[in-house]
Amino acid sequence: MTIRYAGFALMAGIIVAIIVPLFMPGYSLINRVDQTDFPLALDAFRDAAVLAQWMTFLTFIATLTMTFGLLSLLPLANRQGGLGGKILQFGIIATVIEWAIILIATGMRHFEIHLLQRSTLPMEGTMSPADFYSAALAVHIDITAVNLAFVAMAPLASSLVGIGLAKRFPSMNIYKFVSYLLPAGGLVGLANFLFAISSPDLGIQSLLFINTAILNIQGLCLIIIGYGMYKQRPGLAQES
Repeated sequence: MTIRYAGFALMAGIIVAIIVPLFMPGYSLINRVDQTDFPLALDAFRDAAVLAQWMTFLTFIATLTMTFGLLSLLPLANRQGGLGGKILQFGIIATVIEWAIILIATGMRHFEIHLLQRSTLPMEGTMSPADFYSAALAVHIDITAVNLAFVAMAPLASSLVGIGLAKRFPSMNIYKFVSYLLPAGGLVGLANFLFAISSPDLGIQSLLFINTAILNIQGLCLIIIGYGMYKQRPGLAQES
C-alpha cells in the first residue's frame, strides 16, 4: 500500500506545485509583472501579501508531499541493482536535495513577504517602513540566487531519475516513454542554463521562461509516473 500512497502523494504534490504559480501575485494571473524587475515583483507581493503567503505555504506543503512520493521509489532502486539502480538512487537523492532548495527558498519567501507587510505599517522602534522594504528587497535578491541553484541542479537530477526509471521497464510503454522524456528535458534545461550564464545579455527572463516550460513538462511526466505507482504497474510496484 505504501507505493500507492506515495504515487498519490507524488501526483498531488506536483499538481499543486504547477497550479500555485498561476495564483502567486506577480506571476501569471494576479498582477503579472516582469520578475526580473525586483521592485515591481515586491510591489506585486505587497499588494496581495496574504495571498502570496498562502501560495508560498502551499508550495512548501506540495514540495514535502512530492519528496515523500519520490523517496518511496528508493527501496525499488536499491533492489534494482546494476548501473540502472545506481543511477536511479543518485537521481532520487539529487532530486530530494534539489527540492530541499525549494523548501529553503519558500521559508525565505515567507520572511520576505512578512517584511513587506511590516513596510505598510506605521514606524515601529528604530525601523521605518522604508527600512522594512529595503530588507525585503535584499531577501528577494537572495531568494533569486538560491533559486538559481535549483535551476542548475534540476536538469541533472531529473535526467538521472529518468534514465534510472527507464531501465526498470523491459519494453516500451507510456512509463518508459515519459522516463526518457525526463533526460530529454534535462538536456534542454542544462543547455539553457549554460547558454544563459555564458550570454548574460539575454537576461534572466529568457532563462526562467524556458526553465519553467521544461519543469512543467517534466512535472507532467512525474504525474504519469506517480499514477503508475498508484496503480502498482510493473516496474513501479513494491514487488518489482
